[in-house]
Parts: sequence; C-alpha cells; structure tokens
Amino acid sequence: STIYPGIHYTDSHASLQPMSLTVCFPGKFPRQILERSDIPVRISVSIDEEYGTFTTPVIEVASLDLRHRGSLLHRSGDSDDVSSNFSSDMSNVGEPIISFLPLPPSFDFVNRADWETVAQRIQEWVTTEVDTESSLWTWGRDAFWLAFVAAYPSFPMGKWPMWDPRIPLEGSFIEEWLQRSND
Repeated sequence: STIYPGIHYTDSHASLQPMSLTVCFPGKFPRQILERSDIPVRISVSIDEEYGTFTTPVIEVASLDLRHRGSLLHRSGDSDDVSSNFSSDMSNVGEPIISFLPLPPSFDFVNRADWETVAQRIQEWVTTEVDTESSLWTWGRDAFWLAFVAAYPSFPMGKWPMWDPRIPLEGSFIEEWLQRSND
C-alpha cells in the first residue's frame, strides 16, 4: 500500500506529519503453535529516493494490549535523536490515541471486573487526555457511561464507586438508562 502523510508547513520549512498505523492479526491459532514469545513480524516502510536526503522513516511499535499499556516493543531509525523527536511529535499530533482500545483478547464481556477496568481506563483517558470541547470527548463520555453501567448494572441503585465529577451524567445512553431506572 502507498500512504500519503499530511504535510506541516512553517515559515521556511515543511515536514511530514507522523502517522499511526495499526496492524491486526485476525483469526485464532492453536495454543501450541504460538508457544514462542517472540513471533517475528516484518514491516517495511520506505520513502521515495528523492526525499531520502531529508528524512528517514522511523517505526515505533507499542502494544495495544491493556495489560502492556504504553510499553514500547520496538523502535527503528538512524539515530536516537530522530527517534526521540518522533516520540515527542507523535504526542502532539491531532487527537489523542484511544489508549483503551482495542480491548485485549482476554476481555470477557460478562465479567464485571473486566468492565470495571475498562470504565476506569476510559475515565482516566477522558479526564486527562482529551479536550473537553472535542467530539472525541463526547464519544469518550458516552463510552465511559456504557462501560460503567456494564460494570454496575443496578446503577443508580445498589453499590458503585463515585466517578470523576468531570464526567457529567449527560449523553443519550446514560440519560435513557436513568429514565428507565425511574420507571
């Protein structure tokens, strides 16, 4: 595939915008086939020769598994300087990464503890990573309430922990849930 990154212009220079790429592995393997903990996956990224004197692609690979959140699995590039600049640049580009997705393969949708963990991670993400004026924040708020109710299905009755007050009881899902609980 050929991908065309965005371009960031300054007064006298231009740079290619960092991109986030997700690689998924659909399907299930018999356990004995994946006994090794170091399954090689080869990824190749290149840029046309005419641009090669100005930049070198850098690949950073981090686990999307909630259990290994934020752990860097691999980094490639010509220099540590390039790699560290890439890391800092990635944190400032566009919307924040949705750190709680995808859910890990071990996630059990009928297990309340798994929903509690997801709700906590969504709450942390919404309150620390996302601009409250963005549509992503609204989406995150709604995702939080969905996970919170999955973890505490008797809400607003019964026992449940207090959520961060920066997440209001707003949104179509939670408002309808509360209305039905009043009926």
